[in-house]
Amino acid sequence: MPERNDKLDAKVLEAATTGTELKLADATDFDWDQAGFVTEGTTAKDIEAAFGEPLTKEKRYTASPALFIFLMDGKVTKAIRITPDAFFGEESKKKFGREVVLTPLEGRQGFLKWRE
Repeated sequence: MPERNDKLDAKVLEAATTGTELKLADATDFDWDQAGFVTEGTTAKDIEAAFGEPLTKEKRYTASPALFIFLMDGKVTKAIRITPDAFFGEESKKKFGREVVLTPLEGRQGFLKWRE
């Protein structure tokens, strides 16, 4: 199910490299009401526990540094591979609403934090 979305991937990369905020809803062109992410190496079992589906046929997700997961009414609608390695595992497997903003970490160029 994971797919590419060049527009979203480019916007995340731009935010990470320039140290600017990115409102996730402004970078997507599809419906969703919650979103979250997992990092490379997250087990399919952990992904399923957090988002309701394993989203990979392998035991662990390894297709990209991050996988953004979008839900609508509690069901996964999109899972998008993100190439920038800009996210910390302790924020993963959480769900955020449409107001989530990816914010640069002070003093940590290239890293983004999810916040509502």
